[in-house]
Amino acid sequence: MNDLSPPRGCQEPKTYQQQTPFAINVLSVGTNVGSPSRTPTGQSGTAGTDTGLAALLPATHRTRAHNVKSPTLHIDYVAGEFSTKRVEDIAKYLRVVGRPMPPRPLYYQRLLSREIFVTQQMDMHLVWTEGRIFIKPIPRLLLEPTFWSDFLSCERDGCKCWLHSGDASSKEASLECEKRKVWRNCLGFLFSYTALIAYENDFDAAKALCLLPSDVQWASWRQLAEQLLADDCIYQKVSTRFLYGELRLNRLNKIYIYIRGDIRGYMSRWNRFGGFLRDNLTWLLSVFAYIAVILTALRVGLATSSLQNSDAFQSFSLGFTVLSLVGPVAIVVLIVLYTSVMLLWNVRVMLRFENERIIAMGIRSLRPEGSSQKQEKNSA
Repeated sequence: MNDLSPPRGCQEPKTYQQQTPFAINVLSVGTNVGSPSRTPTGQSGTAGTDTGLAALLPATHRTRAHNVKSPTLHIDYVAGEFSTKRVEDIAKYLRVVGRPMPPRPLYYQRLLSREIFVTQQMDMHLVWTEGRIFIKPIPRLLLEPTFWSDFLSCERDGCKCWLHSGDASSKEASLECEKRKVWRNCLGFLFSYTALIAYENDFDAAKALCLLPSDVQWASWRQLAEQLLADDCIYQKVSTRFLYGELRLNRLNKIYIYIRGDIRGYMSRWNRFGGFLRDNLTWLLSVFAYIAVILTALRVGLATSSLQNSDAFQSFSLGFTVLSLVGPVAIVVLIVLYTSVMLLWNVRVMLRFENERIIAMGIRSLRPEGSSQKQEKNSA
């Protein structure tokens, strides 16, 4: 079969069954999935929460309110942990951010002189910039088959979302449920690792960087990759983000700044205003040097008899001289103005965030004067 043509039956995958993408358990120690685990009151309701899957969760996680909590096997936590929303929000621009192909193996990333930085954010997975690439390690939870069959399977909950219902035209079956979205993200994430860890030296590098759990063996990893790739329709089942492999950070930043209006960008490359000014003034110095060369050439040209009498050359020299005087000054003013706006905006956001956090923590002694009365007035 031609590798460039899609397999038969994969063009309209709107009624396929939600199945566990692999059967092998590559975790040899420390799982104890069959033992019961304690689930906080009010957070049960799925078959997976009554098993030992909770033992595979991290020790803590940070909530949206910036509180450190113990994770629980609940769909809200899992959806946040494996969310690619920031990338999905700009899905129509991904063609200018990356290529629709799996990522290159880890050995090739090193050939490109990219240092691998570990990140726990799913939306930063495989995002690269000059000299580095961010990669999220595989959580132990995703390597446990019962997590896919017992927790992520929305069929067990009687869900009628269109991905496994026979009638995709009905109103209640027209949307994708939350579990199915997580399922597609997780499948795409594992699929990206089948490309990252292609050879045994890639596997050794992943183990050295703690991208894989320590008890995963090369032989079992090969079997898992074989079972994942046995599905010819995998591209139709993963989320849009994982149709693209490596994403350029600088283009993500430009899309978020210029199209979505987020002045912070996707991930700011500057953590100090000094770095921002240094980088922007560096290229401005290069512009000054280029202008100086042109002005010198114009001066030499004006010294020749043939160009002294040329009205076109005289007009060009006058215009470029004025531009060389006004242009750099205008650029410097814009840089300083942008820096000032960013500084004021950061101060405003910082003060508002600090006030909200102090109120949320309930520490009255640290509250700014008047904030208690204002909060009580708003609550009344």
